[in-house]
Amino acid sequence: MPANQDVVEDPAGKRVRADVCVIGSGIVGLINTIALAKRGLSVVCVDQPTDKQRESYKVGESLLIYSNAFLRTLGELDDSLNNSFQKAGFWMAHGLEGRTSFDDTVSEWGFQSKLPERWYGKFTNPYFPRVMFQDSQIVRPEIEAELRERAAAMDGVTLLNRGLVRDIELGDDTSDHVLTWVSRSKKESGEIAARWMVDCSGRARVLARKYDHDLPLDEEFRTTAAWAQFKNCDDSLFDDRWNYSFPDGDVARRDRNTLHLWGDGYWIWVIRLAGDRVSIGVSYHRGRPPEDGNAREVFWKVLRRYPMLDWLKEEDVLEFSAYRDVQHCTDTFVSPKRYAMVGDASSIIDAYYSQGISLSMTVSWHLANIAQRDIRDGTLDRDYLDHVNRAATADWRIMRSMVRSKYSPAIADSRFFVLDHLLDLTIFGAAMLGRFRVSRWLMETGGRTSQETSEHAALREGLGRRLFLSQSAPWHHVDPHVVASAVERWHRSLERRAIWRLDNKVKLPAVKAGLRAHAAVPGIWKLPLKQRAEAVDMTLPAPAREPEFLQVKGDEHRPVHMAVSGTALLTLASVATVVDIADTQVRRLRGLAATLRRRKSGW
Repeated sequence: MPANQDVVEDPAGKRVRADVCVIGSGIVGLINTIALAKRGLSVVCVDQPTDKQRESYKVGESLLIYSNAFLRTLGELDDSLNNSFQKAGFWMAHGLEGRTSFDDTVSEWGFQSKLPERWYGKFTNPYFPRVMFQDSQIVRPEIEAELRERAAAMDGVTLLNRGLVRDIELGDDTSDHVLTWVSRSKKESGEIAARWMVDCSGRARVLARKYDHDLPLDEEFRTTAAWAQFKNCDDSLFDDRWNYSFPDGDVARRDRNTLHLWGDGYWIWVIRLAGDRVSIGVSYHRGRPPEDGNAREVFWKVLRRYPMLDWLKEEDVLEFSAYRDVQHCTDTFVSPKRYAMVGDASSIIDAYYSQGISLSMTVSWHLANIAQRDIRDGTLDRDYLDHVNRAATADWRIMRSMVRSKYSPAIADSRFFVLDHLLDLTIFGAAMLGRFRVSRWLMETGGRTSQETSEHAALREGLGRRLFLSQSAPWHHVDPHVVASAVERWHRSLERRAIWRLDNKVKLPAVKAGLRAHAAVPGIWKLPLKQRAEAVDMTLPAPAREPEFLQVKGDEHRPVHMAVSGTALLTLASVATVVDIADTQVRRLRGLAATLRRRKSGW
């Protein structure tokens, strides 16, 4: 169909026809609607949210990896994200339970994403560092309201805000799918015919349930999440105890990061929001709940373990929510039958690292490529479609492995705490080149292929293969599931050695590692050298100035340090793991020798 083709409605108003029907008008549904419309496709977005749903405070969302770039460019939310709470990075800690400060008994791992001031003068376009690097913590309803207004004003978009999905009949290669809807009051009904159906219905999971797309999960690892949004949480609640000092005197405010506090079988998120609000959540292993009671009771009992959170009060709760069983995944993200499942409608793992929207944005981008080519050129690229399904499922496995091992007792072992997070950093660091390239494409085209140059078209073609965690360099030539399996085994091996140390009363010092954009590696070599210290600080001082060839302008094809970041981090993580293996084996042999000596002396 030609660009900006309007949605076609029959004279009776009972049936409309569009290129794509998007189910659900949350943040994922609206971004898909806008993205597809910017590709020149006609779109109907169908939903009927209640006033309560629209006004819900929801989870305070932290943007990470790809989310920020897509929302600023496709959603045209640059001003709104600038006015949201500006996150400094992410911060993980273990051992704060019962403590009144982040003392030397607390292990910490943090990354500050703020760029040095001298870097900004190098960027060709001042918009680029915001798209690529400036993450925020957003209030979902406010962002969704703005996206809704933007979508409603676009050519070729119809927001049908009075329809609940009643049924879906799939067409074939020559006929449209047909969605039947009915209003909540049952007074209105109609049909939507479309070449493609995109399910963004969240946990309603319309298509996954109808066509039985659930991927079986093992029962031993299930999680529950409970969260609340609080008011009256201003800067006065976060005193100097929340400060972290770097070796060169720079100071980080832990509370201005997306803060993760780990305990045995659970973790807490602390996400500050604009308007003196804060989102607090507790996610815990259902097989080893930290407290007795329902989700709300567990939520408050866990929070009361933390004196530094004693300012949280029931009377300041704006809204409380919980999911008893968080995780699920589909066996398909994009079907050759011309439908797709995106966001929570397809998969959810855990709030850790705030990856839900990020993974959704990447799948949506690939879906737009596939649907556009099918609708405009009449070509359904099945090889690309199959690659998206394999790589997206592998990415889900990688993210799940990142959180799974940390729910085990191994999190209490400080070396595991560092090495497991270092492995995560390796995955995210390797994705930086893909993040750079998609940020460039989005910023320079606005998400419109009609604005592409030959260079942009080449960027998009390359990203079609590599815009996945499981397909980043240096493992981009390896099958996605082979990569996922290797990451899973790596996490499990770190966990097994940590459990052995804990079971055998091996006491290691607490560790602290504060990373920055211009000092993005920890001093891992300090771990084996300071095993008898009270605490080990692996934070490195920032270099006075990086070489000219490492400075990023934002218009390159392949920035040097982003191209090699995956290889460098993989090497560092591998060496650290080898040291961990060797040290643990030596300890085992010493333990075995001591046991044999005791037995011999007893003989």
